[in-house]
Amino acid sequence: METNQKKRLEEVLQDLEGSESGNWKKIIEQNREEFEKIKEEIKKNQKELTKLVSKRNTLRITNEEFETQTAKIQQDLYDLESKILKLRLQSGK
Repeated sequence: METNQKKRLEEVLQDLEGSESGNWKKIIEQNREEFEKIKEEIKKNQKELTKLVSKRNTLRITNEEFETQTAKIQQDLYDLESKILKLRLQSGK
């Protein structure tokens, strides 16, 4: 499940950065700092998910701890993805 979300977020970022839309490129340029901040937060959360999986696999945390921490990180990733998609919607205006 974590891998699918990570893959989806990476695809969203690649699609956005590779977009040929002139309006979208303008939005990226106008919000470059925010995009960079969001990308760094996504990478940070993805690393945290990877660490949690490793901890769970080596039995350093319980399944309950894993589920609780994973749910928080996944919500953070969803919120970050939402920010990017909201900016993307601006390109249609």
